Amino acid sequence: MAIHKKRNEETATVLLLETGETIELPPAEIDEDTIILNSENFRTFLPELLEELREGTSAEPVAVVNDGATIAIEGATRTFWVKLWHKADSDLTQIERAQVISCLPSNRNVKILFKNDF
Repeated sequence: MAIHKKRNEETATVLLLETGETIELPPAEIDEDTIILNSENFRTFLPELLEELREGTSAEPVAVVNDGATIAIEGATRTFWVKLWHKADSDLTQIERAQVISCLPSNRNVKILFKNDF
């Protein structure tokens, strides 16, 4: 897991979370006003993402994006593709900013049954 320092001119130094493997995120403080949405359609699902981040969750890299900074967080009904910036001295427990790139219906418990026609 690599964390790169980025200078945010409005606040103190923040760290962009980058990882190439699944990681466990500790419970974190996050303010809803600091979340950037790529689509306003995602706003109705924000409480689910906030709950996951505030309780602590696992996150895995999104392989199709392959930038190291886009991670997938599984909620109860949705999978969120996000980028997270943490306060430099918070040890991943204070999220300074989050960007929601995608919000997809979860398919964790979906079973596909094929009818055998033979």
